[in-house]
This record gives sequence, C-alpha cells and structure tokens, in this order.
Amino acid sequence: MSAAKGKKKGHEDVLARLLNQHVQKHGPLVHPTLGEQPGFFVDEGRFIPFRMVVLGRGEIAPFICHALLQWAWSGHGGRVTDAGDYVLDGTTLRVPDVAYVPRADARQLTEAQRWTRGGEPFAPTFVVEIDTLTGPHSKFDALDHKMQHEYFPHGVQLGWLIGPKNKIMYEYKRYAQGGRLV
Repeated sequence: MSAAKGKKKGHEDVLARLLNQHVQKHGPLVHPTLGEQPGFFVDEGRFIPFRMVVLGRGEIAPFICHALLQWAWSGHGGRVTDAGDYVLDGTTLRVPDVAYVPRADARQLTEAQRWTRGGEPFAPTFVVEIDTLTGPHSKFDALDHKMQHEYFPHGVQLGWLIGPKNKIMYEYKRYAQGGRLV
C-alpha cells in the first residue's frame, strides 16, 4: 500500500468517525425518502448509510436464498446472492436483500461485473427487499420508488417487497403495476 493510499484511507476513517459522532450528538440524518440514517461507513470514497435490519429479515432472506438456490441447482442454474451489490449505472449502487441472475446472463458478466462493487453496471433479473412496509416507520414509499424507478429501468424483471411483521408481500413485474399479495 502506498503512503498516498494509506493517507486517503486514514482521511476517510476520520471523516466517517466525525460524521458518526455528529449523528450520535444531534440524532440521525433524515433522507427525504429513505428516512433516518443512524450511521455511515466509507466505501471507495463514498459515505454509505448503515442499513437497519428489520425483525424477520435475518430469517426470511436466508430462507428465500436457500429456496432459490435449490431451484437454480435443480437445472435452471444462475447466481443467487444475499445482500449482493449491484451497480445499476455509473453512480447508483443498490444492495437488495436477495438477488438472482440467470445462468446465461451470469456467464456473460465481465470480471468487473462479477465483483460488482466498483465494477461495470448491470442489474440482476430478480430482487427481493425486506423491510417495514406498514405503520409509522414504513419504508414502503422509498422501496416502491426504488423498485419502479431504480431497479426496473435498468433491467430487473421481477421484484418482491416483503414486510415480515405484517406478512405482506408486493410483487412487481416489468411493464406491470405492482400488486399486493397477502
């Protein structure tokens, strides 16, 4: 590691520490659509908010990953990720709770796309987001916007929003209106 890189890393750590101290002292920063952002880390020079894990996500995401892996291994193939990073365009990084890329698409990925963080833009075919979808802390509006205006314009074909507490699921299909499944 060069001295310049070491200095940059130290500088980023100081900035992240100062931002997190500000958040602790004054309360969380509030994003207009994502809500409260209680803490941050620095990745490749960008401040990334810590995502609050909702009750049930830790149980549901692995179950969906396991079922999707079994389906893929039964002959369909493909790549399944749990909280994988996807660069949708030059500046948008998204981390769905579960994602799937079909075998044919996975085989065409460049080396940079296989290791997405900082890689070339591409989108999975199927994404799952798990969060609070009802009540005062609902993230539904932000996740609905993310599904319709961030994932789908970049090639996602199918998306699920799951609210584990109230057992609600919204299904989104490319070129179709999102529908609620209970």
